[in-house]
Amino acid sequence: MASDLLAQLDFSGRNVLVTGGGKGIGAAIALRFVELGAQVTIADREASAESAASDLGASFHLCDVADAAQLEAAVVAATRGAQLDVLVNNAGIFPTTGPMLSASDEFVHQMLEVNVRAQFSASREAAARMTNGGAIVNMASIAALGGGANISAYSASKAAVIAMTRAHALELGPLGIRVNAIAPGIIDTPGVQDQLEPLKASGVDIDKRIAANAVGIAGQPDHIARIAVFLASDLAAFVNGHVIVADGGTGL
Repeated sequence: MASDLLAQLDFSGRNVLVTGGGKGIGAAIALRFVELGAQVTIADREASAESAASDLGASFHLCDVADAAQLEAAVVAATRGAQLDVLVNNAGIFPTTGPMLSASDEFVHQMLEVNVRAQFSASREAAARMTNGGAIVNMASIAALGGGANISAYSASKAAVIAMTRAHALELGPLGIRVNAIAPGIIDTPGVQDQLEPLKASGVDIDKRIAANAVGIAGQPDHIARIAVFLASDLAAFVNGHVIVADGGTGL
């Protein structure tokens, strides 16, 4: 029985594309897929991510997901001349703190462009190249479910990701392509640490803030990576159109 379960986590010979995979959650996801035998391509707009990809045992493709042509090229590269098996739509903009009354239209447009339109485009290009079926994992957020003061544009963009996930699951399911999403809570990444840094200056214990959930531990990138490989694996063959919340019970 154990060997059968492990076999369903075997990604040997499968092509996986992780957008925004140069650091944080994306890098953790890429590493897990590499460990499970996948041929992983990391698409990231930072050239410095190339060395990170090499360290992880993954290929690298320089790509700004907001650029449709670059995004399509990244998907094509990830097929390695064959097909794409898994897409992880991880790239996104962090929730910039600021009141709605001061948010510019340009800022809202950028948030929706990167967090929604780019995921839509990547899914479209990937699905067209999943000739033998596949899996798409989108990155949402608990902000999509409960909102959040001063992150309204971000919350709206991630709520759109959830709606898109469910719609694409219905449309692509008959083609053998499953689409699911992950809604992380606060995860201890360099980006989150930077975002919370202003609070540290006012005396807030950032580490305690990150671990303020029912299980009392700080969410780590690998916690999300484990869910991503599950959703993409044969273990989740009957899971489609769902959103897995991973927040340590913050919203309970």
